[in-house]
Amino acid sequence: MANFMSVRDEKVLSFEATKDDTAQELLTVEVRPNLRLNRMVVIYGANASGKSNILYAYDTVWRMLVSPYTDRRRAIPFFPFALERENNTRLSVSFFIGDVRYDYSVEYNARHIVAEKMEYAPNGVMSLFYDRRFMDDSLAPSVFFGRTLGLYAKTKKTLVDNTLNNHTLLSTLAKVSLGEDAAPLQTVYNWIVRRVHGLDAATVLDVARHLAGRAEVKEFLLSSMRRADFNIADIAVEWGAEGNGNEDVFFVHRTESGERFRLPVTEQSLGTLRYFRLQETMFNMTQGDHVYCFDELETNLHYDLLLHYLTTFMMSGGHSQILFTTQDQQLLDEEFVRRDMVWFTEKSRRDASTDLYCASEFGLHKNLSLYKAYKTGKLGAKPELGSVF
Repeated sequence: MANFMSVRDEKVLSFEATKDDTAQELLTVEVRPNLRLNRMVVIYGANASGKSNILYAYDTVWRMLVSPYTDRRRAIPFFPFALERENNTRLSVSFFIGDVRYDYSVEYNARHIVAEKMEYAPNGVMSLFYDRRFMDDSLAPSVFFGRTLGLYAKTKKTLVDNTLNNHTLLSTLAKVSLGEDAAPLQTVYNWIVRRVHGLDAATVLDVARHLAGRAEVKEFLLSSMRRADFNIADIAVEWGAEGNGNEDVFFVHRTESGERFRLPVTEQSLGTLRYFRLQETMFNMTQGDHVYCFDELETNLHYDLLLHYLTTFMMSGGHSQILFTTQDQQLLDEEFVRRDMVWFTEKSRRDASTDLYCASEFGLHKNLSLYKAYKTGKLGAKPELGSVF
């Protein structure tokens, strides 16, 4: 990523695991021989250092890949670094679908996609997926498709004709119907839509609606809430129960004596609501491979609940991954935390841009406490407040 919000120069956030064997079987997955990826990455940093902006960049590149426009005049959301407003933003992402690697990059401004390129390695060797270039506001983009895709001429024409200058080529699949020859593109599009989840978290009402007719999911959520000692026995969605003409969610509580009473969402603690929303993401990750990101995952949660969520994720198996920011330094003292999964953001004194670096870059001895090193300021990425005296 480069020239995106507080990120000025190119920065890279990597899930690639080092040779560190800490929690290797639980927190890394081998995607191909001699290449393991971390399943969990956490970002620390002072307030206003750019932690959330790293997540926004992550969210943006995925969203652009699957979200088309129908109006060619619509502006692209464009948030360059304050001192680089005349230059384009550049985002890229590398990912695996099964054992096939995909590398994608895009350059854009508020008016159009300047260029985008996707490569993949279906046989272990990187080949061109497609390469797209901006030509003129009045012209369709120039697109060159890799020969290994095997697309028919008609499919290529349909894609180019329906790809506007203000959205990505892959997102065009949301607007058109293509033949079986487009399966390689459809595979990537479907995987992103179904498996990659951005920062737009589901509301309590959204989650409660999802439970309708899904007994397995509902039992998982209720069981998780009971284990967390919330005394919640059931969840109900009712229409206009509060006289507001909208759907309302009620949590049914049960006491040790067996008495039951209902409370609306407005009378639940923020921690209860936060943990409830998180349990749907946990269920999804236990059933299939998903990628989730969370800004300040620990918000409104007791530390034991945060730790329980993370350890449950670790034990869930599969290839799911989570990326999150946090201010909870206590997590760094847990034995399972790998140095290569901990990243830091720090604001540059020179121009207030975001610097991004990994704990593994410091070469700390394995017996040294990562928690103490960070707490004492040896790793940076902390507010420098001085002494009150």
